[in-house]
Amino acid sequence: MKKHKLSLFSSVVLCCTSMVGSGWLFSAQLVAQRAGNYAFLAWILAALFIISIALCLSHVITLHPYRGANARITSISHNAAFGIPFAFSAWFGIAVVIATEAQASTQYLAPFMGNMIMQDNKLTELGKALGVAFVCLYLLINWYGLKLLSKVNNIITVLKIFTPLFVITILIVSYTSADNLTQVNTHQYTLQDLFPAIVTSGIIYSFNGFQIITSFASEIDNPKKNIRLSIIISIIIILVFYLLLQYSFMTSMPTDKLTHGWAGVNMASPIVGLTMALGLHFLTLLLLIDSIVTPSSVGYSFLSSASRMLYGMSKEKQAPYFLSRHIHPTKNISIPAIMTNFFIAIIFLLQADNWSELMITVTMLHLIGYMGAPISMATISPKTKIYTLGVFTAISSLMYILPDKDILLGSTLLSLLSATYIIIQGKKQLKESVLFSSPFIIFLWLLYFNQPLWGHLLITIIFFTFVTHPSYVMLCKQYQKPPSSDLI
Repeated sequence: MKKHKLSLFSSVVLCCTSMVGSGWLFSAQLVAQRAGNYAFLAWILAALFIISIALCLSHVITLHPYRGANARITSISHNAAFGIPFAFSAWFGIAVVIATEAQASTQYLAPFMGNMIMQDNKLTELGKALGVAFVCLYLLINWYGLKLLSKVNNIITVLKIFTPLFVITILIVSYTSADNLTQVNTHQYTLQDLFPAIVTSGIIYSFNGFQIITSFASEIDNPKKNIRLSIIISIIIILVFYLLLQYSFMTSMPTDKLTHGWAGVNMASPIVGLTMALGLHFLTLLLLIDSIVTPSSVGYSFLSSASRMLYGMSKEKQAPYFLSRHIHPTKNISIPAIMTNFFIAIIFLLQADNWSELMITVTMLHLIGYMGAPISMATISPKTKIYTLGVFTAISSLMYILPDKDILLGSTLLSLLSATYIIIQGKKQLKESVLFSSPFIIFLWLLYFNQPLWGHLLITIIFFTFVTHPSYVMLCKQYQKPPSSDLI
């Protein structure tokens, strides 16, 4: 029986769908707060940053288009033990996004339900219960398999892109004021505000959906061509979208809300708050619908993607074996893998207070996961080492901006997960597990301690040079097992 393959169009649609999630509902306000008029440059720099990572990721995956490949690339270039921290962070970052999308839909309902679901910028018990209901909806949709998922994404993308574009058009045509970009405390922002805004305002979070297509690497038609094309095309499309969104948000903001500058704009549901302030009640109703559809479409896509990543990790013996078993004969999904991600999403949802707080945690996990791409590319294609070192250093530099508590959380979480992996491997592979999984964990802990920037960069360069050195790579290969080619 011939299996369904994703076309280039469907691949671009899937990427775009994943990059227009809850980020569009919150990021415009957060970026304006933290970067002022430099917000537009922040989006452009972030897009270039993401494209540089995408080129590394796609280079490796086009050579090895395995299911869940974005969680397996360092296992391919080195070995499974070395790849475990990257695999865990990439997978965990995707899994937690499921919770943030459900949380976003719930939070955007707050203006219409008073204090029932949100009080003091925190979800109530009823709010968390509603969020759990959204996660259950994502699971239900995934039962219909890849073929229907592709068709649903094609339809929903038209609807979810239409809504923000319609809102943007109305705002630009009827409510823009250039004075907002020239007279609102613009002097308080400098170029130094750009990089914190990229990390903490939801920009990286919004673009992260680009890598979802790599989880379907084995299910894409003509992967050597279409993986790279779909990622780059979708990033450019979404960059234009977010620039238009940022412009419409900032130029249509009523002046009475700008008495304290952009830093003083703090609406719980930003886009809805703006349309309410402008008296655009028909747009408010449309946004209410979109706040459910848009995050949900990302939520169920990421539940599918995270399950494929966990499947890939299991095939590399980085996770328990049973997670790559029990593939549903008609739905083409691993039942244990999808249920594991389902429960992880619920746990994080129940522990989180609001979208912004959890978003920064997710961004931290994404940045750690991204680090595997340049390492793998430099190892597989040594001629790219200067380029990949630049990409790796850029990722590490953005991590330098993150709050210490988030680096501590990431280091602790990955240390515990890596320790679990070592236990799973048992005594026979103890030396191998410790030797290859520990370097990156040590690197993260060194980053956690308050190093000056030059020290941070020095540690970064030394680590990258060490793990991509031919001698270390050759040692890793001695313990490498061929990656499973069971592409289902």
